[in-house]
Amino acid sequence: MAYADDMVETEAEREALRTLRDATGKTDEMMERHGVRCFLLCEQLAAKAGEELDREVMLIASIVHDIGLYDAASRGGVYTEESGDVARRIGLEAEWDEARIELCAEACARHHALRTQSGFPYEVEALRRADLIEVSAGLVRCGLPRDTIQEVFDAVPRQGVYLKLARDIWPVLRHRPLTLPKVFKL
Repeated sequence: MAYADDMVETEAEREALRTLRDATGKTDEMMERHGVRCFLLCEQLAAKAGEELDREVMLIASIVHDIGLYDAASRGGVYTEESGDVARRIGLEAEWDEARIELCAEACARHHALRTQSGFPYEVEALRRADLIEVSAGLVRCGLPRDTIQEVFDAVPRQGVYLKLARDIWPVLRHRPLTLPKVFKL
């Protein structure tokens, strides 16, 4: 089993995980496991594409990319952009250079874009694709073999994903309906 606690290595990564846990009020819950699966899928996508990832940026973006859904991290705006703001704060506190800060923030903010994000560094597109694979339960594979996706799902259990989406996430989007076009960059 892959756990977020075993993956975080840097202080910035630990801060991202603390921030998510503070927002959700839980440890090793559905959203945390979703972030871990997305990170593992990002690694697989990058390997298949022959791309190198900035591991720290990718892990932090994977952990916090949906944090704007939670009241503790939201100001009532577009949750993907608010997630990017959280990533930006973590990068600033870690004293990253501006390019890394913006890369992490853009990966979060653009993870639901309908079109490819190939104009950005690979981390942005990797998170977009990983989230799509994850949310579709592997029906959309983005070029990854089924067995690779299944290995990720076996390593990090998916129990409760759709119940959590229906119970917690859709009400947030209903409460902020004008954000939907912005979330999907329409």
